Amino acid sequence: MAFLIAARRRTSAAIFAALQILSFPAHAQRPQGEDTLKAAYLYNFTKFIEWPASAFSGTTAPFTVCVLADDRFRREVEGIFTGEKVGERPIEVAPSAPDDLKLCHLVYFSRTEAERLAKRLPELRQAPVLTVGEGLPFLEQGGLIAFIVESDRVRFAISRRSATTAGLNVSSKLLRVARPYDGVPLP
Repeated sequence: MAFLIAARRRTSAAIFAALQILSFPAHAQRPQGEDTLKAAYLYNFTKFIEWPASAFSGTTAPFTVCVLADDRFRREVEGIFTGEKVGERPIEVAPSAPDDLKLCHLVYFSRTEAERLAKRLPELRQAPVLTVGEGLPFLEQGGLIAFIVESDRVRFAISRRSATTAGLNVSSKLLRVARPYDGVPLP
């Protein structure tokens, strides 16, 4: 019972934190923990994206999250994702980046992982893997979702073209709050 209450609180906190990203200026977010807000956003992305059945090894296979970032951000992601599910699948945060990122369902590339990003992102373009990173260059390289700062606010942009290529179905609800990206620089 206590576990369920804690899980509900984490879920509520994650949703609340994600909503804060949309409504607070970037400079106001730093005291609240930008890492926590981005991790909450990652969790909420999983609620609005559909993966094909072929993305999983079986009906009970877990949903795997891979984080290519520093340990602090990894801890934030683990704190939000632990005990949660995507549909009926339990979420597992991989302890480190596997050699084959196609084993992941969501991969987050931090800005500091630019070298690995350039080498690893191309292998994921046609795989059913949600790739999330930082800034427009991430989308230009073929990523699906990028955190961007506009008018002092943290937002995100989605490349529908990359999502289609990866075989992922992005909910219209998520697309409505995202900045569209079609390969042309955002205004």
